[in-house]
Amino acid sequence: MIPAHIYTKINPIMKDVDEFIGELPRTEQLLTRRLRGIILETDPRIREKLSYGVPYFMKNRRLCFIWPQSVPYGPKDALVSLGFCYGHMLSNNQGVLLHEGRTQVYIIKYNALTEIEETTIGEILQEALMVDELDFKKTKK
Repeated sequence: MIPAHIYTKINPIMKDVDEFIGELPRTEQLLTRRLRGIILETDPRIREKLSYGVPYFMKNRRLCFIWPQSVPYGPKDALVSLGFCYGHMLSNNQGVLLHEGRTQVYIIKYNALTEIEETTIGEILQEALMVDELDFKKTKK
């Protein structure tokens, strides 16, 4: 059972990502804003939308999401997780993607701003965009 105070603090029906971020605890706000900025700066065609109560980012289909700890079902061992929806299709050359028993979604865990490596995230996002484009073209045929 999820505690009622979480539902009142993080409203799962919010429609605006900025409003969502504003409701987070301060450290989660900072981490989420930084990750969001990196994602949106990677490619101007990336769109964002709240889904499952957290920010998801997509081009042709879902690329990644940011899941803060204070949101229901958030990570227990990190303040924020950056998840890649098709992580199983990525090379993980950087060695930072964790699957933790999942077959498709891979994540990176963050507890401090100093842990965020913009170059690494950018490389993974570029690869995710290539997978998105190639897989989208396959399904369109």
